[in-house]
Amino acid sequence: MTAPSSDRWIFHITHLRNLRSILAHGHLLCDSATGREGVLDTDIGMPSIKARRRATKVTCGAGGTPADYVPFYFGPRSPMLYSIWRGNVPTYGEGQDPVVYLATTVAAIRAARLRSVFTEGNAGAAFVQFHEDGPLLESSIDWPLMDERFWNDTPDDPGRANRRQAEYLVHHAVPVGVIRMLAARTDAWARQVRGIMGAGTLALPVSVRPD
Repeated sequence: MTAPSSDRWIFHITHLRNLRSILAHGHLLCDSATGREGVLDTDIGMPSIKARRRATKVTCGAGGTPADYVPFYFGPRSPMLYSIWRGNVPTYGEGQDPVVYLATTVAAIRAARLRSVFTEGNAGAAFVQFHEDGPLLESSIDWPLMDERFWNDTPDDPGRANRRQAEYLVHHAVPVGVIRMLAARTDAWARQVRGIMGAGTLALPVSVRPD
């Protein structure tokens, strides 16, 4: 496995309609906090998976459950986005076009001294292992797989999809000042993102990234 740079991009996805609330609160909040405070306009998550994440125990770092952490993926085009594209989320039916990426880097999270853990697969899976952020990250993630366009399981490697769901989990909240870039799938949606950003005080680049 190829060791990554600490400047590697990590990705959080949300619906465009949540962006104003995120900017107004000044933070990306974990699932348990958004539920308590009612700040999420449109939930794009799979209800069954979110329920498992609320019941799974994080065994290191700040503890709690995965719902107490803001999740980031190490690669774009995640299995969760694939489920959205296929229309497999029973409580959400608008497709992937309104999905916005909020991207930052491992280095930026560490520089902000935010408590983080990571997993080598889906944080809601029954067999998941949690690790506190640190040097072990370099050798634990299947980094070449994170850069591949396709990540489906194969007869020779039936664990590819789960490894692609490896997560970097930041405890409780991520200040919006730690975010380095936003991305949308099309020019039209990027214009909407820029319009929302322009109404606030935070200046961040907004990219069009259909890939």
